Amino acid sequence: MFSNLAIDVALGLIFIFLLYSLLASIVQEMIARLFNARARILTKGLRRLLEDNDHSGALGIFGRFTFFNWFYEMGWSIVYFFSPFHKSAFLKKFYHSPSIKYLGENSASARPAYISPQIFSQTMVHLLRGQATENQPEKAAISECLAHNTLQLGPDTLAHLRNLFEDAQEDVPQFRKNMETWFNETMTRASGWYRRQTQVWLLILGMGIAAVFNVDSIAIARILMKDKSAREQMVQLVTSREPSFAAMTDTLLQKNVMHRDSAYFRHDTSFQVLMKDTALIGIYGILRQDAGDAQSVLGISRSCVTDSTGGKKRTHCGFTHPYQQNGWMVLAGWIITSLAISLGAPFWFDLLGRVVKFRTAPPQR
Repeated sequence: MFSNLAIDVALGLIFIFLLYSLLASIVQEMIARLFNARARILTKGLRRLLEDNDHSGALGIFGRFTFFNWFYEMGWSIVYFFSPFHKSAFLKKFYHSPSIKYLGENSASARPAYISPQIFSQTMVHLLRGQATENQPEKAAISECLAHNTLQLGPDTLAHLRNLFEDAQEDVPQFRKNMETWFNETMTRASGWYRRQTQVWLLILGMGIAAVFNVDSIAIARILMKDKSAREQMVQLVTSREPSFAAMTDTLLQKNVMHRDSAYFRHDTSFQVLMKDTALIGIYGILRQDAGDAQSVLGISRSCVTDSTGGKKRTHCGFTHPYQQNGWMVLAGWIITSLAISLGAPFWFDLLGRVVKFRTAPPQR
């Protein structure tokens, strides 16, 4: 068995990053469910798809700078959070269509988190054809709607739908396929928006978790390098917990909690049910216990001392470990931890598997 100091230290650090990345991912998923984040990203994608961006040029020359655009878009995100159909008459009509309206889980989550391309194209055809009759078949009804813009679509959206209808040579089945391709391309970008949003949340949560649990990467590395007993116990902890972390990470990935793959692309037409809230809480409890075990091995903790000076009780809290006497170094360790957590649990789990495999590989002769 091949083992040395550097590999064991790396193994311990990777395990810590994986443990707290999983913890941050569970918390992030709870927040996403609380605010119905997937449905909001889907609505954003459909807004970009079906509504012209009337306020795109409001910044003027400042719109060329990313700094101003970021704050501007942030402001509109707040507006859309409270009013998702703000100045979006057609988008509201789209969501109120029976084929979309009843996909929501309940009244609290009225908007669905997933719409298949087939449902999208079907709903669009239903809206465009209106009340088609025998005297005016579906093809003619759609053609007339696009010609007279009876749905009051924005000029860019209307022009694109006309082009898709022309490309299909006014064949309705082909027109539906063209719209499904258009939908898939936009949802690919929407999935990227959600991944970036998730990464930002993981970075924010990572800093909070690092501070609350005192996950100081610099101090942990120094402890693992200097303390042989702590290093050996950490390796044993990694060995005992790796199988359960493998199942946990795989389950989270399959249920799209980690969002490694698009949350909108499915072969079926209905959104697969995610993990139940009780399962998330159960995993959270297991991870909290593992975090406590890791802290016990490393010996990193805070202590609070209450003293009475001048008749007044005062409580002073600080770090007990000698490697955490420099506050700036502790802050740097927390920042490193938060950056590591933002990479996501799948990254650290794959890396952990590689290091374990390398560590247990027989020496080369």
